[in-house]
Amino acid sequence: MGLPFEVNYEYKGLSFYYGKKGKISVLKSIGKANILSFIVGLMKVPFREYDLIISDFEPITLWGAKIAGIKRVGIGNMYSMTSKKFPVPRHLSFTNLYAQLICPAENKIAMHFQKFDDFVYYPVIRSEIRNAVLTDKNFTLVYLNSFRDEELMRCFTSENLSGHKFVIYSAVATCKMEYKNCTIKSLSNENFIADITACSGIITAGGFQTISEALYLGKKLFVIPIKKQSEQTSNAKILAQMGVNTSEELHSGEIKAWIDNPDKVEIKFEDDLQKIVDAILNIPERPKRWKVA
Repeated sequence: MGLPFEVNYEYKGLSFYYGKKGKISVLKSIGKANILSFIVGLMKVPFREYDLIISDFEPITLWGAKIAGIKRVGIGNMYSMTSKKFPVPRHLSFTNLYAQLICPAENKIAMHFQKFDDFVYYPVIRSEIRNAVLTDKNFTLVYLNSFRDEELMRCFTSENLSGHKFVIYSAVATCKMEYKNCTIKSLSNENFIADITACSGIITAGGFQTISEALYLGKKLFVIPIKKQSEQTSNAKILAQMGVNTSEELHSGEIKAWIDNPDKVEIKFEDDLQKIVDAILNIPERPKRWKVA
């Protein structure tokens, strides 16, 4: 999916890679970590030409800003876990240590489904979703890229789900395909918006944006967080407390029970975008650590 502006710098950094059954493969993630690209990014991006760096939990930008002494802001769902008021028990010290080691934000602007601290805001819902005309075309949207396509097909074409239609977004498919009761599509922003506003329900991982949009639209939601991913696991626990169906496994029986249950959770999140912008702009100045020649 393209961006509506020019990208000045592009480097491969640190990413998660998945094994079987929706789990993060730690060894694969370490093996494919592009440390050289990370170092090149730190050396080549002219961070000192900027007055402010805003990053969504991305290490090159935040470490580059820290080294250059530039004001830096971390924004996103992950930073909510650093709050002492976070509603799900977890190892706070480890979360703070991880955030500071990987993405050392000087100031944090967090987003979550609930406001439990003064630096936590509601999710930003894009205008295409806020202004969407909703329909129900009697299919379930599936967005579970931590699972292999063959695992998804095995589940959703099983006998007890054969009477239901599924639209599955694949990270590897290059064209639209039909198989039994399933339609497989490649990732596309335009198609995804059309499907999320027309579906009966959504099955997705524990990531923040898709869940937020599903809650805002009032679509039935089933969440399977990526295993060994603390942010997604915490999101799923909070969602379960809110009445959203969650599971640790991709299981056709649980999905069938969810489809047959009419209950759903709807949250018309307030538009906090201007508040977030104001919070960024009102961050105090700090003295430079470098001299202008």
